[in-house]
Amino acid sequence: MEAGGKVIAFSGDTNGEGEGLVRLAANADLLIAHNAVPEGATGVERALHMPPSVIGQIAAKAHVKSLVLSHRMLRTLGKEAQTQTEIRKSYPGPLRFASDLDCFPLR
Repeated sequence: MEAGGKVIAFSGDTNGEGEGLVRLAANADLLIAHNAVPEGATGVERALHMPPSVIGQIAAKAHVKSLVLSHRMLRTLGKEAQTQTEIRKSYPGPLRFASDLDCFPLR
């Protein structure tokens, strides 16, 4: 989505396989990525969702300027430090965790 000269990319539920999300988010000012599973998730939940390490790799490959984690679930709440550690292995840029009704102005 482009608005006011800024590009916002949004990922829904995806396991992060392939290069589709990297292409979609290429050079975006903001990538909003779902954070539905913690690192180490397996089975069906991992088949449907990308863990933090994959989110970080995608954000880095896409050269996004800022990353917001949304779609947080009970299994990821309280694991912000672990999530951030995994993302930081690949992505050094601004990172924020979204909660209901948060606003993230683009500068």
